[in-house]
Amino acid sequence: MQAKDIMTRAVATVSLTASIRKAIETMIAADVSGLPVVGDDGSLRGIITEGDMLRRKELDLRAADDAGTVDALRDYVHGNSWRVEDVMSTDVVSVRPAAPLGEIAGLMALHSIKRVPVVSDGRVVGIVSRRDLLRAVVAGLPDFIPRGEDALRLAVATRLKNDLSLPQEQIDVAVQDGNVILTGSVETELHRKAIKVLVENLRGSATIVDKVTTIAGRP
Repeated sequence: MQAKDIMTRAVATVSLTASIRKAIETMIAADVSGLPVVGDDGSLRGIITEGDMLRRKELDLRAADDAGTVDALRDYVHGNSWRVEDVMSTDVVSVRPAAPLGEIAGLMALHSIKRVPVVSDGRVVGIVSRRDLLRAVVAGLPDFIPRGEDALRLAVATRLKNDLSLPQEQIDVAVQDGNVILTGSVETELHRKAIKVLVENLRGSATIVDKVTTIAGRP
């Protein structure tokens, strides 16, 4: 799946020249915690979030001891200005519509962000939030396997080799009455658990008959 498959297309945005009051009202009305900031041409110029609002003077922001320094002056502008342009973050992480979900999740984790605008030709065409990714997880289904015991056996054996580097010589796969029968030996219990998860994610198997053993003493 890609960004375009799960993104919210009706994106609530705020203008670069809008007031902080307008941004807050838009967030509340749309029930979102962040807004892409766009220019008059619709181009992405920044992002403003609830976190940015928590540094406001109205919330009893204290003056820094090093008042007059560059950082202190920047904080003053951030906490006192009523212009979105002065408060927003300009270092925006965005993705293209064809970005895979793994890439988006990785960016969110790396940058500790909750949402990623989706941009095409410089314009915001959607937004992907953490909640959108969670919906994709819930909607995910086990892989479909064509009916037939031979097809299921081949699918399991192929995945064991490709995903877990377990060749057929090490793990024998048999299928009887829809049940997957596994025989062989692995190094750890974690290997056995991974095998079970792999088979459970292949649609078509009824139950797993686990005859796989582990090397003694290894967790």
